[in-house]
Amino acid sequence: MSKIAKSHPFATGETVRRWAGGFALAAGMGVAYFLAARLSLGLLMRPEGVAVFWLPAGITSGVLIALGPRARWPVAVGAVAGDVVPSLLNGWAAVAAVGLCNAAEALIAAGLIQYYFGKSFTLSRLRDVLGLQVAAVVATVISGIGAAVAYRLSATPSTPMLTIWLHWVPSDALGIMLLAPLIIGIAAAVREPPPRRELLEGGAALALLLMMTGIIISLPPEPWETVVPGALVFPMLLWLAARCRPVFAAAGAFMVSFAIVWTMIFGIGHFGDLRLSAAARILQAQAIIMVVTLGSFVLAALFAERRENEERLARANTMLEREREKKLLNIDVVIAAIAHQLKQPLTAISFNIGAASQFLRQAPPDLDEVQKILATTERASHWASDVFDSIHSLFRRLPQHREPIDLNKIALDALQSLRRELRDHGVTVRTELASALPVVNADTRQLQQVFLILATNAIEAMDAVKYQPRTLRLRSERSSSREIAFAVQDTGPGIDPEQIERIFDVFVTTKAGGMGLGLAICRMVIEGHGGKLTASSDGKSGAIFRFVLPIEAAG
Repeated sequence: MSKIAKSHPFATGETVRRWAGGFALAAGMGVAYFLAARLSLGLLMRPEGVAVFWLPAGITSGVLIALGPRARWPVAVGAVAGDVVPSLLNGWAAVAAVGLCNAAEALIAAGLIQYYFGKSFTLSRLRDVLGLQVAAVVATVISGIGAAVAYRLSATPSTPMLTIWLHWVPSDALGIMLLAPLIIGIAAAVREPPPRRELLEGGAALALLLMMTGIIISLPPEPWETVVPGALVFPMLLWLAARCRPVFAAAGAFMVSFAIVWTMIFGIGHFGDLRLSAAARILQAQAIIMVVTLGSFVLAALFAERRENEERLARANTMLEREREKKLLNIDVVIAAIAHQLKQPLTAISFNIGAASQFLRQAPPDLDEVQKILATTERASHWASDVFDSIHSLFRRLPQHREPIDLNKIALDALQSLRRELRDHGVTVRTELASALPVVNADTRQLQQVFLILATNAIEAMDAVKYQPRTLRLRSERSSSREIAFAVQDTGPGIDPEQIERIFDVFVTTKAGGMGLGLAICRMVIEGHGGKLTASSDGKSGAIFRFVLPIEAAG
């Protein structure tokens, strides 16, 4: 049984909008092409009928390059349509052939740019600018062959085909080189508008360039016969290229070139010197336009590349500085972490030595108590050694030595190491440890550091409590089939709820003499084992630090 596919209304609407946009682009292209053609035809050298540059070629090529392949057919149709009217007005018979040659010229130039540079084409790279010049020459050389044949067979049968081709190629090539970059630059400025400062400075430079050009072309020819007047506008073009985006240099080159052609056609100033033949004046104008446009675009590309390299270098320096600060911060963190973690075992060793000395001075010496103290001191020394190994593996991301461990046992061993601190601070311990907890594969020393840090922080926090019981509660449970949870709770003043998330950051502490490293290290350890460490408090009645370890990840 056959199925009839119905078009989706949204798809239909998108198709209608696409076709409407294509027709609008073709119509706009036809109008722009017609106006540019009339302007170019108005600047013909009489009686030779040669255009110094053909502006429509630059419009079609520039629009195609700026909009990409999706505008290919609307631009081509608009170019052919726009070429019909001016061709008929001048009595040309091969209207269709010439229009197709003009459209093919733009398609070839844009196709070459798309093939070799793609969507990354920009006037800010010298390679791309030179590629556009080459594409303009190649496109006009190919299209000029078809145009010469069309003219030879219809409009001007007496004119040699080589002469027609030699007039076509420089005229259209200059049109592309001169106007296409301006259109491409305007399209880029529309997508990413330049800053206000650049607009003001570029506009001022263009105004001064226009004034300078007017002064130069109005000078009498005699004093300037040995000087290339076009070179006198170089400082202004250099200003535009060095300080602004390439679109401003393109606009300046277009202004200068148009002024040169206009004065040449109407016999004004140096470029309109009637003592020169029409062919000489045309060659002179085309040569100056070529120098002005190519020089402007090359300079603009070079300065744009330099600005881009400076920005890239500045970003690289910023990144290097950040990396340097990060490494220095890591060094500070490691040093502070070592000092933070060694404080407890060294304090215990010092305290035990003092206690042992007192028992030895008794008469008779209490050797049994001294032996217990020495055993405790030995454990404290091993604790100090484990601190170095634990922090070394934590910050260097070294492979950890993991083994099956019992979290309850690790917690009780930590309490045993802190029994003297618990007694001196008047803290009572309450344990609610679940029986038959599954063992987990973990780094014993690192998890022991976690318990010691959490318990020590709780003991120090409860020093602020004067008239209430000081209780340290440890609780373990199997929170789910895949997780083991452990909580350390105190009866201290609690933590401001607004600071709960920040207390795990490096160098953030709520204690007067704290370093802000203990909780950061705890979170690193727990997350390194695939778990999660959180804190909760109402800011009044103590705090709870709870971490979970996934059984499947840990064991």
